[in-house]
Amino acid sequence: MHIIIIGAGKVGYSLAEKLSREQHDIFLIDHNENRLETVQENLDVSTILGPGGNIYTLQEAGVAEADLLLAVTNAEEVNILACLLGGQMGVKRTVARVSNPEYVENGPFEISSFGIDLMINPEMVTAESILKLIRVPEALNVEYFANRRVQLLELSVDKDSPIVGKTLYELDFDHSYLIVAVMRNGKIVIPHGSDKIEPDDLIFVMARTEDMLAVEEFLGKRREKARDITILGGGKLGYQLAKILEKKDFNVKLIEKQIKRCQWLSEKLEKTQIINGDGTDLNLLESEDIASSDIFAAMTGDDKANILVSLLVKHLGVPRTISQLRRSDYVPLVEKLGIDVAVSPRMLTAGAIMKFIRRGKILSVTFLEGDRAEMLELIAPSEGRIINKPLKELKLPRGMIIGAICRGDEVIVPGGNDFIGPGDLIIIFALPQAIAQIEKIFDGR
Repeated sequence: MHIIIIGAGKVGYSLAEKLSREQHDIFLIDHNENRLETVQENLDVSTILGPGGNIYTLQEAGVAEADLLLAVTNAEEVNILACLLGGQMGVKRTVARVSNPEYVENGPFEISSFGIDLMINPEMVTAESILKLIRVPEALNVEYFANRRVQLLELSVDKDSPIVGKTLYELDFDHSYLIVAVMRNGKIVIPHGSDKIEPDDLIFVMARTEDMLAVEEFLGKRREKARDITILGGGKLGYQLAKILEKKDFNVKLIEKQIKRCQWLSEKLEKTQIINGDGTDLNLLESEDIASSDIFAAMTGDDKANILVSLLVKHLGVPRTISQLRRSDYVPLVEKLGIDVAVSPRMLTAGAIMKFIRRGKILSVTFLEGDRAEMLELIAPSEGRIINKPLKELKLPRGMIIGAICRGDEVIVPGGNDFIGPGDLIIIFALPQAIAQIEKIFDGR
């Protein structure tokens, strides 16, 4: 595909990196020369220096022949304008990153009235991802597939877990499930049946959503329901998260330093308790009994503050912490410090856009551990070498495993004797090097 990306910031760079890896023809536009130099040094894409919301810049990028325009700068006005211009100039599909929730919530007009195919709000995407983590607090990551019929959990293996020292062959259970990957010492591998589970492993477990609670108990994990949530930071993300949690009947406290922002939040939020104060103040945290929270979510725009306060509240006894990190490369590092989960709006936004880009035979894409692995939902072709043959006879690419097969109302967690039928929905765990081969296989080639 011929794809134009406007904005070489964190989201734009991440999208350019992923799409160029898939052999798309990428034109990356930015007005910052230093950013484009970084892109040129690291990625195989074409770069154009200039404003994204400019007719001549878009013409230089070949917008009339382009399949897709992604406007993902930090300025939503530029993004919307670029998509409007691109649509008028002939691009087939447009995506705009916007910060104002009024554009993406149910408002007085439809998105289609803008002529934009997808408007995506990073704060809303991140808040919805955090809600999944709050509902399953024992997990480091939670994803749903096949209209929520299939669930993937990332779980840490405790030293006293009943599965430590056992091979996958030995982990036999009444309910069907599959450990699709293991992360050990920072490396993700797809395990074999003879591989053993070790303490501090991170395991990626897939099962029917209705079976997952029982599977977790078998694996030594217990679900403690979270009710009391404290949020640090009343910015766009903190507000969106509080708004979502209110609707789900959680008990929410929100700490915000700026008094005017507190006044605004108190007008917009109905049930959330607003606390005006400095979240890095240990005395404030103790006086507000933050230790009684089930989960503490540090959502300020300052990575250092989020890390510091998350560590402070862990010291006070809060069982679970979630921290927003704008520097996604910090994510694996801070989790080693004792912060339970770190979320990157950049990666979540890029993932949501990739789901839209790949719609068709590939229904969705979910990035795991930054972008070190992916979950793909695909529709099987009507014919081809993979159809109606036992999985154990297929020569599938290294770096992939089929986690579930959905056939009508049936969800199959497959073994070697199961097969892929025409039109089945297939859920695949894949490492990056296998993606191109997977797309070819499921395109019927």
